[in-house]
Amino acid sequence: MIVTMCVPGQVVWTDQFSTLLSYQDRRIIDDERLSIERPFTKDWNLHIRKVKHSDQGTYHCQLNTVPVKAKTVNLRVEVPAKIIEHLSTQDVTVQENDQVTLVCNVTGVPTPDVTWYRHVSGQRGVEKQKVGVNGEVLVIHNVTRYCGDIYECVAFNGVPPAVNHLIKVEVQFAPEIYLHNKRIGQDEGKETILECTVTAFPHAQAVWTRNGNEIRTLSQKYRLEIYDEDRHTITLSLRMFSIERHDFGTYTCIASNKLGEDSESMILYEYSAHIPTTTTTTPITTTTTTSLLSRNTDASVLRPPYLEPDTPNSIFPRVEGRGHNSKPINTYRPITYPDPRILQQSGEGGSNGKVLQSNMGSGGVSGVASLHCSSIFSVVILCACVLL
Repeated sequence: MIVTMCVPGQVVWTDQFSTLLSYQDRRIIDDERLSIERPFTKDWNLHIRKVKHSDQGTYHCQLNTVPVKAKTVNLRVEVPAKIIEHLSTQDVTVQENDQVTLVCNVTGVPTPDVTWYRHVSGQRGVEKQKVGVNGEVLVIHNVTRYCGDIYECVAFNGVPPAVNHLIKVEVQFAPEIYLHNKRIGQDEGKETILECTVTAFPHAQAVWTRNGNEIRTLSQKYRLEIYDEDRHTITLSLRMFSIERHDFGTYTCIASNKLGEDSESMILYEYSAHIPTTTTTTPITTTTTTSLLSRNTDASVLRPPYLEPDTPNSIFPRVEGRGHNSKPINTYRPITYPDPRILQQSGEGGSNGKVLQSNMGSGGVSGVASLHCSSIFSVVILCACVLL
C-alpha cells in the first residue's frame, strides 16, 4: 500500500522505532515487501505489500535540509476476525440439570462481535435460531434433554470475511417409557402387537417381560422388533402369534441405561370375555344382542384387537408405515367402530341400517329407546319414558 509522499531532495523513511527503511529510492532493510515508488518527480512513496498487523504504527518521511523537514503518517491496520480453535470449546457431553459453558475465543482488529446461534434439529424450515447475548461465552443453566443441539458462534468485526465455529452439545438422561395403551384385548388364536416407546441417551437396553421373565425370540411364538423414531427414541414391538389362554395377563416394558431405569405395564385380556351382553324382554319375544355384526354377516370374521380405556371401541388393522419420523413398517393405526352393543338390522334406512327398538312390559312402564348411527359414527341417544 502507498503510505505517503515527500518533496524532492535526499529523502529517508523511518518507522516508529527510528529504523531506517530507505534512502532516496533504495530500500535499506531486508524486507522485500517494502519499496519506494515515484510516480512523479516530487513523489517518494513508501509502498508496503501484504500488510501485517505488526506493520501498524507511525512512519516518518524526512528531507535532509537545514532545518530538517519531516512528515508523519500513522498507519492503522485492521485485521479480520479469527477464531482460536484450541482455546474454544469443542464438542461436549453433559448430564441433564448440569450447567454447560461454551467458549468461542476470537481475535481481530477492531475487536469482533460474537453472536451465538442454535441449529434446531427436527424443525423443518428453521435453519438456525439466535440464542443468548453477544459475547465470547455462552452459559446454559439447568440443561435439559431439549438443549442438546449444535451451537454456532459467528465472529465479525466489519472486515470480511466473518468466521464461525460449531459446537455439538449432547445431553445424557435416564430412560422414559411411554405406552400408547395400558389395556388391549384380543381373541384366542389371533395375532397382536404390544408396543412401548423408549426415550433415552445413551440409548437404553429395552426388554419385554412377563411374570418377571424376559421374553426372548427363541421360539416361533414371539417376534421382537426395534424401530428408530428419532435420534434418542425407539419403539420396542412385541408381536405375538396365535394367542393362547395362558398368554393373557400383564406385560411389562423395562428400559435402562447408566443413568437409571424406567418401566411401564400393560394388560392383554381376552376380548370375547369382555363383550357386554344385553337381554331385552318384550311381551312376545326375548332378544339377546352380543354381536358386532349384522344378522347377515358371518360371526366368525377375524376380530381385531380391542383397546381400552384410552381408545374405547377402537381397532388396529395392519397398515404400511409408522410415524412421520421413522422407517416404513407394518404397524397399527386406530379406526373407530360402532359400539358392539348395537345390533344392525337389514331393511330400509340406507347404509346406516335400522336400530333395535324394545318395549319394557313389566312395572307398568312403557319406554322406547332409539339409537341412530351416522356415517361418521357419531351417536345420538333419544329416550322417552311414559307412565301408563
